[in-house]
Amino acid sequence: MYHCNVCLYIISERDDFIQKVNEMEPLTHFTHKVIQSGRPEEAFAKQADVIIADLDRLDAVETFRFLVSHGKDKSELIFLADKAQTELLMEQDAGNITDIWTTPLSGKELKFRLLNWQKAYKKDKDFWQTQNYLDSVINCVPHLIWFKDKEGAHMKVNNYFCKAVNKTMEQIQGRGHYYIWDIEPEEYAKGEFICMESEYEVMGKRETCVFDENVKIGDSMRQLKTYKSPLFDLDGSVMGTVGVATDVTQERLYEEMIIKNANTDFLTGLYNRRYVYEYIEQMEEQHITVFCIDLNKFKSINDIYGHQEGDRALVLTAKALESCMKSSIISRTGGDEFLIVMPGERTEDEIEQTRKMIERQIDSVYAKEAHFKNISASVGAAYSAEGRKAFDMLVGEADAYMYREKEKKRRQARRDTFEFWGMHEEEKTRNEPEQK
Repeated sequence: MYHCNVCLYIISERDDFIQKVNEMEPLTHFTHKVIQSGRPEEAFAKQADVIIADLDRLDAVETFRFLVSHGKDKSELIFLADKAQTELLMEQDAGNITDIWTTPLSGKELKFRLLNWQKAYKKDKDFWQTQNYLDSVINCVPHLIWFKDKEGAHMKVNNYFCKAVNKTMEQIQGRGHYYIWDIEPEEYAKGEFICMESEYEVMGKRETCVFDENVKIGDSMRQLKTYKSPLFDLDGSVMGTVGVATDVTQERLYEEMIIKNANTDFLTGLYNRRYVYEYIEQMEEQHITVFCIDLNKFKSINDIYGHQEGDRALVLTAKALESCMKSSIISRTGGDEFLIVMPGERTEDEIEQTRKMIERQIDSVYAKEAHFKNISASVGAAYSAEGRKAFDMLVGEADAYMYREKEKKRRQARRDTFEFWGMHEEEKTRNEPEQK
């Protein structure tokens, strides 16, 4: 995919050598630009990617120093030198020399040397392209990517990883888990971390594994969905691992929120009817007690004080139920109606005591509120040893019980009113509308 235009600077006065270079066919993805002079020239040296210097009539050390001083940064430097010149060159900084071709060279040998140089040069550029592909891929994704040796040292990471741990690639290079994640071994041992253990598991199984891992980033714990694979050495042994991790902390919060919204009442935070029926379908307990709750004269709160106060009354009811029925499934099934499911075997006396306790708990909350002194709760109960198979019937029985209690309270309230005004019950207005 890449294209490489190579500027070759030939320092030589030998026509046969210059001709061989000009006859050299570029390999795939390459083009050549050849410039030539008999002696080293600074202007040419500065623009050359590759300098091939024939030392036939030149001082080896002087030419070497000139080209190193004036040549282009990272340009390749090849010398044609006899054995004596080769010895002198090798006494210099050999790291600046790409190769030395010992003269004299036949035409075939020179052609062979030029072809081998082309292949090596192309291999270097192919490696650059592969490296570029890898870096581009791992740095363009919003996931943590890392490569580790089998001792756990990080050999390469992507930009997103650096951002997550707030460290540079240079700081991360060759460092282990504790330093990178700013965690002490003692803290790791006490926490819910499995990062290092999962590395050993992947290397042991020699296959890709998926993990849910917790890591500490700053002061917060993050949840990662991690894919880890073994890296194999030339002999087939495992030399490390590569990992890709997605931070799913926010996604998990969204999932929990969606599930909660689907299963709970928005106003009170209690479970809704849908969740109760799902719970009953999955439960194994056969003994179930159901309590149905309805608020008396609740409509008057909305009519007199507005729906905001009505909502507040419902919230207070929910809190009262949560405080006294902590081990039960509590739900708001609609309006001012609530349903409680209490698993477990119980006697009739225990159920009745619980029913009355629920009424007292709710009424005591209302008694403390000026706007809610006239409302109260009616609670009905039903019990079954047949579990979810008879649940609808059980709810119906508890609901009927609740309405009987509601009617008893309504009649008692009327009697109290008549007695207060000194009236007889038969003097009450017929068809008086009931206030819920």
